[in-house]
Amino acid sequence: MIAPNLNLLDGNRVTRSKKRILLLLLVLVLAALFLSGCGGVDPNTGEYKPGIFEPLAAPLRALIVFFHDQVWVPLFGAANAWGWSIILVALLIRLLLLPLGIKQMQSMREAQIKMKALQPELERLKKKYAKDKQRLQQEQMRLQQEAGIMKAQMAGCLPTLLQMPILFAFYYALIGLAAQGRINNASWYFIPDISHPVYGQQLSWLTSRFQEYGIFQTLIQPDIWPYLVLPALLAITQFVMTKYTQQMQPQQDDSNPAAGMMGSMTWIMTIMFVWFALQVPAGLSLYWVVSNLFALAQQVYVNMQKEKWEQAVDISAVNRAIAKGNATKAQATEAEAKDGQPQQASKKEEPPSASQKAKRKRRRKR
Repeated sequence: MIAPNLNLLDGNRVTRSKKRILLLLLVLVLAALFLSGCGGVDPNTGEYKPGIFEPLAAPLRALIVFFHDQVWVPLFGAANAWGWSIILVALLIRLLLLPLGIKQMQSMREAQIKMKALQPELERLKKKYAKDKQRLQQEQMRLQQEAGIMKAQMAGCLPTLLQMPILFAFYYALIGLAAQGRINNASWYFIPDISHPVYGQQLSWLTSRFQEYGIFQTLIQPDIWPYLVLPALLAITQFVMTKYTQQMQPQQDDSNPAAGMMGSMTWIMTIMFVWFALQVPAGLSLYWVVSNLFALAQQVYVNMQKEKWEQAVDISAVNRAIAKGNATKAQATEAEAKDGQPQQASKKEEPPSASQKAKRKRRRKR
C-alpha cells in the first residue's frame, strides 16, 4: 500500500484556500462577460432580447412596475416614482435574504472565535517551524480545517454569492424597462435619467469628452457629474462593508498566504464594482447602494448580538484539533525514545567475548 504524500495534501489545502479567496473576484470578472453577452437590446430594432437571467429578471421587472403603478404613484404621485420603486424592491429583496445574511454574520463570528481559541496552538506552530515557512503554512491550514474554521468561512460566503445572480437579473430587468420606454428620461432628484448610461454605451458617455474638455472639466459637466454620485457612494459603502466584514473574519498572521490577499481584495473589489457601476443604468447603481446600506445596518445589528453569539459558539472541534496535534506530538516523542533505548541497552548488556577477556588478562600482566 502506497502511503499518501502529506506535503502534497497540505499543499492542496493551501491551494484550495487561495481559490476560495479569489472566488468572488472570479465572479466579478465573469460578470463582465454576462453583462455583455447574455441578452440585452437588439441594436437594429431596439427590442429587448431575453437572456439566461430572464427567469429571474421578469419577476423583478414586474415587481418594479407593480410598486410604481400600484403603490408609489397612487400614494405620492409620479415625481421620482421609478427611483423609489427600485428602492422598495431592493429593500424587499434584502428582507427576504435577511435570514441568510444573519447566518452569514454568525458563521464569520464563529470562525473568528474559533481562531482566537486556536491562537496558542498557532503560536506554538510558529515557533516549531520558524525556519520552514512552507511547512508552517501547511500546518496552519490543516489545523484550521480540522477546527472547522474553513467550513465556517465558506458558509459566510454563500449569501454573497447568491446575491450576484440577483444583481445581474436586476440589470436586465432595467434594460427591459428601458427598451419598453417605461423608465426613459425618468428622473430621481439630482439624476436626470435613471436609465442612463444606455445599453451598449459602456464608458463612452464619459471618456468621449476627455479629449475635448479634459478629465476634470468633463467630470464637472452638468450632464456628467450626477451620474458619478451613485458610483462614488457605491465605492464608499462597498469599501466600508468589505472592511467591516474583514474585521469579523479570523485574524490572519503574516505567514498565512491569505492575509496579504485579503487586503488586496478590498481594493480590487471596490475598483471592479465602480467600473461596473459606470457602465450600467443609474437605477442599478441606486439598487446597489441601497442594498449596501441595508447590509451595513445588518452588520451593526450583528455587532450588538456579539456577546450572545460568542456564548453559543461550540469550540469542541477546536479542542479536538488541538488534542489531535498534541497526541501526534506525543507519539513522535515516544517513537524517538523507543528508537534510542534498545541500542543503549544492547551496548550495556552485551557481555565481553572470550578473546576480549584473554586480551585484558595479557594487558594486566604487562
